[in-house]
Amino acid sequence: MQIVAILKSLNDKLIKLQISDKKKRVYVKEIENLIDRYAKLDIDTKNEVYQSLVRKGKEVQKNLNALEIENYLRYCQAALYDFEGNLKPLSHIFRAFLLTSILFMILAPQFLGPILPLVFILPIFLGIKGLKKRSSTGLTLALSVLPIGLLTSVIWIKNSILAFNEGNVFFEELAKVYKLSLSATKGIFTTFVILSILLGFASIYTFIMGVRHKKMFV
Repeated sequence: MQIVAILKSLNDKLIKLQISDKKKRVYVKEIENLIDRYAKLDIDTKNEVYQSLVRKGKEVQKNLNALEIENYLRYCQAALYDFEGNLKPLSHIFRAFLLTSILFMILAPQFLGPILPLVFILPIFLGIKGLKKRSSTGLTLALSVLPIGLLTSVIWIKNSILAFNEGNVFFEELAKVYKLSLSATKGIFTTFVILSILLGFASIYTFIMGVRHKKMFV
């Protein structure tokens, strides 16, 4: 397999690079792992991803430097998800982030004001776009939104506990403000609390999956 041959060639040429021994060991370990995994795969050589990797590998061999090798190894790691038919994590990450973003936009204005969600519209949009393209920058932007999503969830849960501890006093005042019945007010508030709990779980799940499968992104 050409990719295995290219990786072995890069491994042999690492000794010529002017980089630290520690970095060389990291590269060697990663290359050896890739060689082992690719050697076990039965890949169609006409596959577009495969041909792209071969072309990139040949270019790296001609212009050998640490940055090119590092980028190429990232491509090789990401391509394994395609060759092994393991793209479900991408779908899970995308859907979880989309759910997190929607819930954040719905729940944040109540306690954090309407300006904050507007500030995060661009990172959310770029994060969604980047996740679709399997961009590492897109993943970073998506992960940067998660802390504020989790914070929103925590604030909602904390305030809901205080509200329920007050009995009907809080809900009666809220019902007057929005001109709703007491039962409707309680129902709507409870729904929002459930959504805030879901937001917390979605934020944590997206973060765990994003970190676990970060090598899928390039």
